[in-house]
Amino acid sequence: MFWPWEIISKIFSLNFTYKIDFNFDYQKILREYNEAKNKLSKINHPSIGIDHDGGWEVVALYSETGDAASVGKKVDIITKPTEIIKYFSYTHEVIKELLKKFDCQPRRIRFSTLKAKKKINWHRDWDESMEYGNSRLHLPLVVNDECKSNLCHESYQWSPGGLFYGDYSFPHQIINHGIDERLHLIIDLKDPKNLFSDTEKFHVEESKRKKYKKIIIPIFNIFYKYPKKIFRLLTFR
Repeated sequence: MFWPWEIISKIFSLNFTYKIDFNFDYQKILREYNEAKNKLSKINHPSIGIDHDGGWEVVALYSETGDAASVGKKVDIITKPTEIIKYFSYTHEVIKELLKKFDCQPRRIRFSTLKAKKKINWHRDWDESMEYGNSRLHLPLVVNDECKSNLCHESYQWSPGGLFYGDYSFPHQIINHGIDERLHLIIDLKDPKNLFSDTEKFHVEESKRKKYKKIIIPIFNIFYKYPKKIFRLLTFR
């Protein structure tokens, strides 16, 4: 089954994801995470029951308050390292190098885990796009072939060792059919410069996305977002 927004984005051949040119050792980041994970107090993403089924956990390296348990989102607030950054010396150096290379400020930076046999439902983060001066970058650390991600019609499985941008102002979902968790470091940046190796191509494709967003988002709201909201109201969820 394909949803209408998937069909439309496929018909018009929209591209949503890009690999970013940036070098780092993901194994060192993963090693730091594994060494520290028993000391971390991960929390369920606050949209439990709406955007996910309870298997989505996060812990912040940078947040608005400096608290690792703070996962609130205020786009225009520059964040600061949380108390757990002391366990992530190499990871912190990677983040600082990233901010320097792309001449930008940090927003939320967090480890995101999707447990085995769990899913993140279709949703959109309306402002997570370079269209609004924001970029959400994913640094995969643990993946499995049975974990499927979609941004509209585009199905992707990013491998560890890379850094990737997605235009998450469009509908997206993740379903982990595997027996292992999925772990990404998600890095939100404000006004990054020269993020893409082929800037001209990106802007051409961005203009195309903006054109068809005027069709895709209303259809997503009518067929999915509003019916879910009405159902929750009727069932007191």
